Amino acid sequence: MLSAAPIVDDFFTFCRRMSPKDFEMIIKQGRLVSCGPDAVLYLQGQESDAFFVINDGAVEIVVADTEGENPTTVAYLAKGDIFGETGLLLEMPRTASVRVPEVATLLRFDRAAFKNLLTTVPAFGHYLAIVLGSRLHKTTLQLHFYSNARELAGNLDFFDLPTVFQTIGFSHQHGVMQIRGVGSETIGEFAFVNGQPVSARYQHLFGREALLQLFQSPPKGHFGFSRLSELPIVEATLDLPDINEFVLHAAHQRDELQAIEPRLGLDAETCLKRVHSRLDWPHEDLKECAEAIWNKLAEAPRSLQHLADELPWSRYSVVATLARLLSSEQVAPAQITPFGYR
Repeated sequence: MLSAAPIVDDFFTFCRRMSPKDFEMIIKQGRLVSCGPDAVLYLQGQESDAFFVINDGAVEIVVADTEGENPTTVAYLAKGDIFGETGLLLEMPRTASVRVPEVATLLRFDRAAFKNLLTTVPAFGHYLAIVLGSRLHKTTLQLHFYSNARELAGNLDFFDLPTVFQTIGFSHQHGVMQIRGVGSETIGEFAFVNGQPVSARYQHLFGREALLQLFQSPPKGHFGFSRLSELPIVEATLDLPDINEFVLHAAHQRDELQAIEPRLGLDAETCLKRVHSRLDWPHEDLKECAEAIWNKLAEAPRSLQHLADELPWSRYSVVATLARLLSSEQVAPAQITPFGYR
């Protein structure tokens, strides 16, 4: 078992906690850059002349071997992540290439801005030290696991689940990871073959939706991964071509969930009812989820929480579906009366 890593804020959370004067000084130093699909921000071996903060979208970190061949994607970074600062701090060439898979907007800080921030904003230097320390801990975690450690375990208050999955992925090991809640009950179980998840169960969910829920709403408790010498026995297989891309997708859904759910205006006691007798769903996605919600509401009005607890879809899927049903006025809040819901 490894010691816990520090909890690291993303760049924008860090900025919101500082004084208005320091915040203004930091933002003024950056320049907003928009990038289209397949844009290359810099190449491995090039001079380090700036660091970046992701304002929106995502980037892909690619590392080649010493001959410049066999490029391998080692990580995806999303909104609030900072990158490129190590080369500036150590005055060394880029150790990886960075590209934009789809679209992204970034804050670019050149070398002069970097030096100025280190000198004039002490909080920035402290934040940078925490970020670099966290990355060192992640590397140590991976090295520890690669060196024939039987288990990987820790408290979820301090361990980043995407990093844990990435570590298992890089190890190419077979095994099973369990997640236990604060009461030590098992709330999740994930099987891996060659480091890739092949089955997933989390709370009442299975498969992709279980993994989406896990990354969107990380639980409290502990995790433990045990290596196996043989393939784990699973009832249903999970096909994920790239766990890094999947984690990035889950992060996007988490951000959308945090934006969409407050707009629904539904409190814990608000129940929803059907307005029409037939479902009209012109969208290509979430159709099965919409039909399941529709059938549940045919039985009786239900709250968002009840639907999320009963249906085999992640909270994001349920919330996104309800948002469309509410906006099209196919469902509406039900009014409680002495004679029941109306």
